[in-house]
Amino acid sequence: MPGRRFVSIGMWLVLLLPSWLPGIGWERLVVKDGVLTRFGLGSTFITHAIMGPFGVVLLMGLRCVPFAYLTITASLAGLGQEFEDAARVHGASRAGALRLVLPILAPAIWSALAIGFAESISTFGIAYTLAYQSHFSLATYQLYSAIGNFPASFPAAAAIGLVLVAAVALPLTMQARALRGRSYAVLSARTRQAVRRQLSTKGAMLASGGVALFYIIALGAPAVGAVTGSLLADFGASDRITFVNYSGVLHTPGVSGPIVRSLVYGAVTASITVIAGFMVARLLSRRRTRATAMLDFLLLATVALPGVVFAAGYIFAYNLPIFSRLGIDIYQTVWLLLIGYIASSLPTNARVLVGPVSQVQSSLHDAARAHGAGALRAWLSGVLPAVSRPVVMAWLFTFCGIFLELPISQLLYAPGSPPLSVAINLNIAGYHFGLGLAQAVISVGIALALVCIVLLLYRLLAPKGWRRIGSTVRG
Repeated sequence: MPGRRFVSIGMWLVLLLPSWLPGIGWERLVVKDGVLTRFGLGSTFITHAIMGPFGVVLLMGLRCVPFAYLTITASLAGLGQEFEDAARVHGASRAGALRLVLPILAPAIWSALAIGFAESISTFGIAYTLAYQSHFSLATYQLYSAIGNFPASFPAAAAIGLVLVAAVALPLTMQARALRGRSYAVLSARTRQAVRRQLSTKGAMLASGGVALFYIIALGAPAVGAVTGSLLADFGASDRITFVNYSGVLHTPGVSGPIVRSLVYGAVTASITVIAGFMVARLLSRRRTRATAMLDFLLLATVALPGVVFAAGYIFAYNLPIFSRLGIDIYQTVWLLLIGYIASSLPTNARVLVGPVSQVQSSLHDAARAHGAGALRAWLSGVLPAVSRPVVMAWLFTFCGIFLELPISQLLYAPGSPPLSVAINLNIAGYHFGLGLAQAVISVGIALALVCIVLLLYRLLAPKGWRRIGSTVRG
């Protein structure tokens, strides 16, 4: 497909956008006196469609696409070419070959479904922006209101949180029934690279058009809303284009500091969770037992647990007198924030790595041990090359999720050291609307640049054999 190399970059950009930014962007486009109206393109039908259930579901669906893309492509890259070739040699059509390949990708597909479901029911940014402005209240906002109102209604918040966690049983049960009693270990030393074929003119046009439409909807509207807002005076007080907001972000230490702070938080959290997530994924990819089934449910339940409830639980726990008597005084410190980041990111990271890890055959590790390598060296030489690309993707996946994370950051940040998302929210809430959006635009650009640098370093520094796994060759 023309421009296929930019598809992954676009997916990372969609993932980098915090869920509240598309909500603000779409609102700015379709509301009365919004961008569309000023250009003579306003429509009551579009306004009612976006500012309602359809718009909420649309933004939730767009938010789930990067999770599914990264989860499934990581497994698809390690599948190799031989299964499709075997089907075609025996007379199968392309549809027949697809029916053979899709079941092999079942762990990744079901993981993507489970993550998407859990992310949708636990989203807070969309509930806080578009859904609230549309008077289409979601459970996460009701939960936030129950905690934030005075007096706080903790029983109501707990009840809503329990319902959301219990809802995770639906995709988990379907996943368990689909994968029970099957093995998906297909990645070995004999795996061949997939062949990249040239699309026909019609196929290339359809594929490019579909991808372009997705990115216009997923990125175009938030970009237009955020950029136009950042180029205007605070809170749209003037229609005059100005770069004063960007100058304020770049030259004010109190505004640029949160960007550096969140970069460090994201890198530390991603490094820790990618190691722990691989270990957990290894356990989940082995033969399913009651213990692994329970671990799987607890991890997915944590994904579905809204960040507001997660952070509130940490506050209640670490503010108890017993922790002070034990010498554990981490309430209102950076350490508690990092613990919250790691605990909330580990389940998703493990789910992302389940698909690739389940494809690795034990013979890769056993072969290295048979040649005299120790346990660590056998893993580094026999297993790591096969999963290096998914591990790098999982690191970037976690970093992007933490960099602009809002609910946990809002409740657990140390006084005087707000993370980036909190600083942006404080600027917008304090009527420095243009400054907050300029901060968001610059932050997304920095994070996207970091993603490109990490992928470039992997391409330049990783051994050729590592890069071969998951890559394609021309047909």
